[in-house]
Amino acid sequence: MERLRDLFQPIDHLKYLAWKTAKLGTPAIFRLRTGERLFLRGQPATDVATAFEIFVAEVYRQVGPEPDPNVRRIVDVGANVGMSLVYWARRYPNARLVAFEPHPVHVASLKRNLEENGISDRVELHAVAACAHAGTVQLTDEEVCSTITSRPNARTRSIEAVDFFAALGSGPIDFMKMDIEGGEYELLGDPRFAALRVPVLVLEWHNTTEHPDGRQWCEDRLRSLGYTVVPGRWSTAEVGQLWGFAG
Repeated sequence: MERLRDLFQPIDHLKYLAWKTAKLGTPAIFRLRTGERLFLRGQPATDVATAFEIFVAEVYRQVGPEPDPNVRRIVDVGANVGMSLVYWARRYPNARLVAFEPHPVHVASLKRNLEENGISDRVELHAVAACAHAGTVQLTDEEVCSTITSRPNARTRSIEAVDFFAALGSGPIDFMKMDIEGGEYELLGDPRFAALRVPVLVLEWHNTTEHPDGRQWCEDRLRSLGYTVVPGRWSTAEVGQLWGFAG
């Protein structure tokens, strides 16, 4: 199995080893052999694990049918620190991207990753929570597991929420990724989701108190909307990935 550092340019490979050994937690920039530049924070941030998932394991490389090379508009719901945006921007050079990410710390890193890769002008960023209604919600402060779903004893912060469907507008969407730690049920369950007519969708399902059967619920919902559902590249008993392809 390849390691993240194996993807770095030679000088950055050495720089990364020194950075990891020092364990200072100071952010640093590392260049991939393919040209992307990654802004990584040290522990306790989970940027290294996120970069591994996206650039080594390629969890967002399409399964099932061959991807359409002429993708024009990608919607990333739960964009975290922006590495998925960097990944898709290179693979789909003609695509514009719409990103939703509510955590202010992640938004700062996301903007830095866009700037480092010269793609800020291709991304429409909504630094808010994507919900089925506008208002204010409580977001837990748990790094990549931050969620607007209730979690006992979790530290939270007040975050602006927007009506996701109103924010998207009426333009066509070629591809959508959804990873919002349990918030997927509110969006998928909204009657307006069917009108989006997204041809390819990848989502992360999560077992929650309200939906202890998360995978089955998401599979059933997508099939009811006319999708062919394909398992993603990974799953556990509590969380996993599904791909949906519109019929």
